[in-house]
This record gives sequence, C-alpha cells and structure tokens, in this order.
Amino acid sequence: MISLYLAFRLISRRSLQHLLIICLVNCMCTLALNSFAQSKTPPKPLVLLIGIDGFKPSYLTLGVTPRLKSLAQSGVLAKGSISAFPSLTFPNFVSLVTGLTPDHHGIVNNTMTDPATDQLFTLSSREAVENPFWWTKTTPIWTNLRQQGGIASAMFWPGSEVEINGSRPNDWVRYEHGMSHEKRLEYLVSWLSRGETLRPNLATLYLSDVDSAGHEFGPDSDQVRDAVAKVDRTIGTLIDAISNLGLKERTTFVLVSDHGMASTPAAKSIDVSQLLKDFPKAKWEWQGATSAVRLNGENGLQVLNVLSQQSNLDCYEKGKLPQSFKFGTHPRIPEIVCVSKMGYTVTANPYRKGPLGQHGFDPQLTEMHGLFLASGHRIKSGELGLIENIEVYPLLCQLLGILEQQNDSKHLLKDIVLN
Repeated sequence: MISLYLAFRLISRRSLQHLLIICLVNCMCTLALNSFAQSKTPPKPLVLLIGIDGFKPSYLTLGVTPRLKSLAQSGVLAKGSISAFPSLTFPNFVSLVTGLTPDHHGIVNNTMTDPATDQLFTLSSREAVENPFWWTKTTPIWTNLRQQGGIASAMFWPGSEVEINGSRPNDWVRYEHGMSHEKRLEYLVSWLSRGETLRPNLATLYLSDVDSAGHEFGPDSDQVRDAVAKVDRTIGTLIDAISNLGLKERTTFVLVSDHGMASTPAAKSIDVSQLLKDFPKAKWEWQGATSAVRLNGENGLQVLNVLSQQSNLDCYEKGKLPQSFKFGTHPRIPEIVCVSKMGYTVTANPYRKGPLGQHGFDPQLTEMHGLFLASGHRIKSGELGLIENIEVYPLLCQLLGILEQQNDSKHLLKDIVLN
C-alpha cells in the first residue's frame, strides 16, 4: 500500500514537472511570437501613378479597354479631370505631382523663354529639359517622399530626369520617346521586385501613344483606338506582374492624363504670319490652341486691337485672363496670351501642315478633360463628377502617408476617394 502511494506521488511529481516545463515553453513561445509581431513592420503600401498622355474619358467607351474598365468598376472614375491652363503636357504633368498651377510651379508651356536670361525651353532640347534652372519652384512628390524617408521610382514623368533642388527619384530613366512598352515594364517591374526595404513606395509610368496618335490622325481615328487598346494591354500586363509579385492587395492604382484632344482640321488654321507686320519686334512665342505674343517693346494696346479682329481668337493682356485660368502672373508668360475657339489653331507658318488633333483649348471644355481613375488599396468604389487635376497631389500624399508641400488644391478629393 505504501509502495503504491509512493509510486503515485512520484508519478504525480514528474507529471507536474513535465506540465510546468510544457507551460514554460508555451509561455516563452508566446512571448517570442508577440515580440516578433511587435517588431515586424507591416508591409508598406505601393502607390502606382500611371500617366496616359492625351487620354480622354470618352476613350473608355471605345470597347477596347477591358482592364481599365475593370479597374474603374472596382474603384473610382471621375467624369473628367479639368486640366490646369494651358491644357498642355508639361504644365499639367507637373501640376499633377505638385498640386500647383503652372502660374506657380513655373512650367508655363511646353515652349517658353525666360525674359531675364533669354534662355529657351523646348521639349526637343535635352539640355533645356534637364536644366534645374527651369524647375526651381517645383517640389515634385518624389522629392517630397524622399525627404520623408520613402523610396520613389520613375519610369518616365516630366521632371523626373532633372535634379530639382538637389534631388531626383531613387530610380529614373532619361526619356526615350521610342522605348517600347515592354522595355518600360521591364524597368518598372525590376524595381518593384526588390525586397521590402528597397522596394519603392511610389512608382510612376508614362505612356505617350494615345497623344501621339491623336495629334497625327485626330481623336476619332482608328489609330487612336489602336493606341488606346495597346495602353490597356500594357496596363493589364503590369497588373498581372504586380499580382505575381504578391503586391496587388497593397497597391493603389492612380491613372491620370494631362488633357484631352480635339479635332483640328487644316481648314481651321489661323495664319498669323502677316498679322503683326506693323509691329516688327513682336514675336509669336507660342503657337497652337494657346498662343502668345512677346511684345519686345511694341505697343501692347495696339497689338491687342489688331488681334481683336480675329473672330476665332480671344486675346488678353497677361494679367487679365479669365479668372478660371488661374494664370497670368509668372514672368515667363508673354505679355499677350490668346486662346483659340474650339478646333481653331494659330500658326505662324502657313506652309506647315498642322496636326489633325490638338489640345491647349479652354480646360473647361469637355474635349479637353482628362482621365482620373483610382482603384485598389484604400480606394472606395463609385463615380465622381468633374475634378481639378491639382487635387490629385494631396490624394497621393495621403496614400503615401507623407506631409504635403504648399499647393493650390482645395483638398476636395481625398476624403471622397479614400476608405
């Protein structure tokens, strides 16, 4: 009897010791897991900003954009994005990433002269485009992000190849218009494939095909339809690549365009080659739908009087443009700015055939409205009315969790779009 009792006590003591060891191990594992969970930072989100040059919202109805329509159905699509004035490429792509109007960020046209230095900026001049002199008033979102500890990669974007206030994106490529979509995606996907600590928080992609086709063949052409379909396929390929990388659940897609496109038949060209012959110093510094005259000492009121006789051209003194344009104070803007009626364009060379499609008209016109589409991580589902494109910048900052630089937006977009 005593032996059985001692055996029971021995077994019980050993069992208790075993139980205590198990409990201790479990506690240690629990503490270790909790400590690991607390030290492990959550996966950082990815904001993918895609710029499609010259893409009108109406192109989504052509029947060739299944991937874009799928993004729109799961996210937010605006009726249209109102460009900053002038509705041209460089001014608006810079406005999208700064929240500033061209009057404030200083890229007032695709072609411009600095009156203090006589320097000329044109898109065809790599030296000018990459000269930091022109960009001193801009702080693009990639600079803002880097200053706050983030990583930015730019697969083309106006301004991304310039050292602006001493900074570029972490990854960037000098612009090459003829680079294939496949090569662009190869660069971009390689950056997104890095480990979590080296992967960008923000990446951009720029595609120009739709704009190029719109200029050469007109916005209603089969060539534009083909270009739209090509862009849709490329974006679909990118979405698939992001999914294969395991990043789709944390990716926010923001798709924008800089402006729309209008038909500009040759019969509606406004020949101004002899219009100011009595003012030999005055020069047409800008041509197209938005045109401008640098007076160079000529009498501005007399020049305006001559220009006012053109029925399809509205011309203004620099400081007296329509208030909705938010334009007319920057020194790079010539003294007289003209805006053509829809479809009409100014040319100082009557022998040069103009493009069949153009932009640069009043940004409020439907034909000039661009695209805004957001989908994915943290984005609601629904439709929006018209928005101003300077509202995109605060949304991007909110998605990236960074502080904004001073900008011209009214912060009307982010609370409507974000979950």
